[in-house]
Amino acid sequence: MALFARLDRLLRQISYVGFLAASALLLIVGLMGAADVVSTNLLLKPIPGMVELSGSLLAVIVFLGLAEAQARGSNIVIDVATQSMGPRSKRLSGILSLALAGALMALVAWQTTRLAINSWSIRETALGALAFPVAPFKSVAAFGAWLAAAEFARQLFRLLGGAEVSTDQKDDRDA
Repeated sequence: MALFARLDRLLRQISYVGFLAASALLLIVGLMGAADVVSTNLLLKPIPGMVELSGSLLAVIVFLGLAEAQARGSNIVIDVATQSMGPRSKRLSGILSLALAGALMALVAWQTTRLAINSWSIRETALGALAFPVAPFKSVAAFGAWLAAAEFARQLFRLLGGAEVSTDQKDDRDA
């Protein structure tokens, strides 16, 4: 049981680091966008590659932040059906939704990994004014997708192990 507690804590820490990285990248994308707008409007010359680079970074931001959003319960929850359920039905619903979401996220992660591997093998570059390699972006996005799938699995195992169904937006990083 101590091994599962360590894995649980390690996953939460990695997820949090991914969230911090996604937050920093979001700030960078915002600064890049602002610099491009200023350059375009004042110097009448856009910065080459900003659109392509920010698009690649946005995919990384979404995937890196997904695990932490799920862990915190910060994602969108529609609880029209579950708000009137009893504890047993709510638990069963939580198990079913986490299993389904985890399976779908694992499928996304698998396909993202395949795309990243293919991108490395063909040395794919971005199309546009600045031809930068996109494989590193796809690889980090795949890592984020696997991290999100692992978070769904973590929550599912906790629920199967007897943890209560959480309906609030409580951060369980210390749990």
